[in-house]
Amino acid sequence: MMIERTSRMVMAMIILALYSAPLPAAAQQASTFVEMMKTVTFLAGADLKGRAVGTPELDQAAAFIAGRFEAVGLVPGGTDGSWYQDWADPDLKVRMRNVVGVLPGRDPLLSGQSVVIGAHYDHLGTGMSGALPENRGMIHPGADDNASGVAVLLELASRLPLAADMERSVVFVAFTGEELGRKGSQYFVRNEKRYPAAKTAGMINLDTVGRLGKNKLIVIGGGSAKEWPDLFREAGKASGVEIALTGQDLDSSDQKSFHEAGVPAVQLFTGPHLDYHRPTDTADKVDARGLGKVAEVARAAALLLANLPGPLTATVSAAPRPGPSPGTERKTTIGIVPDFTFNEAGVRLGGTLPGGPAEKAGMREGDVIIRAGNTPIVVLKDLSDVLKTRKPGEKLPVRFLRGGKEMQADVEVRER
Repeated sequence: MMIERTSRMVMAMIILALYSAPLPAAAQQASTFVEMMKTVTFLAGADLKGRAVGTPELDQAAAFIAGRFEAVGLVPGGTDGSWYQDWADPDLKVRMRNVVGVLPGRDPLLSGQSVVIGAHYDHLGTGMSGALPENRGMIHPGADDNASGVAVLLELASRLPLAADMERSVVFVAFTGEELGRKGSQYFVRNEKRYPAAKTAGMINLDTVGRLGKNKLIVIGGGSAKEWPDLFREAGKASGVEIALTGQDLDSSDQKSFHEAGVPAVQLFTGPHLDYHRPTDTADKVDARGLGKVAEVARAAALLLANLPGPLTATVSAAPRPGPSPGTERKTTIGIVPDFTFNEAGVRLGGTLPGGPAEKAGMREGDVIIRAGNTPIVVLKDLSDVLKTRKPGEKLPVRFLRGGKEMQADVEVRER
């Protein structure tokens, strides 16, 4: 109990110190927005052709990120003193590359521990894998998913060295292969030696953070440590951002790899939209001011984690498991846009894809899916697991609530 009270006091002191200083001048804020949008525009530009794994364009993106890490004074955290963590993936038969930079901690007893801040920099390329059939052959820019996350990652890499001294080290990682089953983050947690998962205090994943607008900032994985709710509640207040914390256990982004290693981890997320994994996910739709707000929340959380006297109280535990199998990735959809702010039992729809299976079956925004086939649906992962077992063209009986009334629709499963 005493440790818990002490941690809360330290949390309050760090947040107060961070935000009692005068706000940056408007010109400085504008410069920050411009720099982050330059990153988004470059990564999502036509020249990088969607940054698919195994392409020269993805290597170009990696070199860009490494150059920015070097420019802001980080220490190389890759193999043999380089910026890169390279390996040959046995499933894909291609060379893969994480980009790693380190801000060393000052406390001799804690500097071997780390706070990991990550974002994936790969996307779908020309959509030959992971895209809708009708969009294959077209460039998928991935401005929100996930050039936006890399933009915030680089902003934090430039700002955190200017903050109060860090007790723990902060490890910045641009992960590859997230779109192909979290390849980069899984490799990192299984192979990183200098800052291993066993000594990682917590992880913040920046994935699809480019469309905040007036919405809440969604924090996925908030149930992986007891302290996350208080931490992000305070960070949100100080930043003027409303936080929606969800404890749903999703397997779709890099924080999941850290959960599997027993590390408390969250994903910051500004919500789903109809441009997800489509050629229409372009830089002009990214909210520059929103990126700044996301960066402020993430910065506050990182400062706290780096300076807490004790570890977070993890609610996840490491468990041995085999490497991912291509057959376990979900390849089907029923065309819904989940409401990630919903924390009750079931999956509430934030919308349906126009002309998609759910819309054609009569489902609409606000419906809450409670059963798919013979499986009760409590969280979104339950529905995802059901869809992994279904083939395109199959009819899936879906039971849902609308205004408290239970209804049913037979929804055709479509290729994702």
